[in-house]
Amino acid sequence: MKRLPADVLLDRKVEAIIADGYPLPSWGWPTPATYNGATGAERIYVWQKNNIAWRLDWLPRKQTCSVCEARPAEQQHGELYFRPFAIMPACRSCHARIHRRFGSPQRWQGFTGDLAPDNWARLLLTEQIERLDAIRIAAEPDWLAALNAFREARRAIR
Repeated sequence: MKRLPADVLLDRKVEAIIADGYPLPSWGWPTPATYNGATGAERIYVWQKNNIAWRLDWLPRKQTCSVCEARPAEQQHGELYFRPFAIMPACRSCHARIHRRFGSPQRWQGFTGDLAPDNWARLLLTEQIERLDAIRIAAEPDWLAALNAFREARRAIR
């Protein structure tokens, strides 16, 4: 039997303590927009689960940004909210760029062109992923490989 990825195991662990009554942190901002098929409410729930894992020290701290590989990572980026703990450490600047890429694809492509060829951020699409595609990608053991295959399939169609 294949072992589940660590992020999936962590998600199950957090879901279990929530089911046992662990309180969800309060979200104090307006409901966010849909992102890669996940509704604002789903995004809030993922934030709550991540917040719980941080509080319980189940996530690593003091990492370097996985995008620029230079600055401290104060934040985490989750591309697929259907895979709550498939998160990548990011500095504030790179995290903001990731979220702005849909509005400025050429700028994003220029930025990622300067990254290492194997940097995960180069796999990110400049248009949002439909819900069912995001769910399917998130269900794969290696979500980055699945995202890359999806990206390549989209390129072949165009």
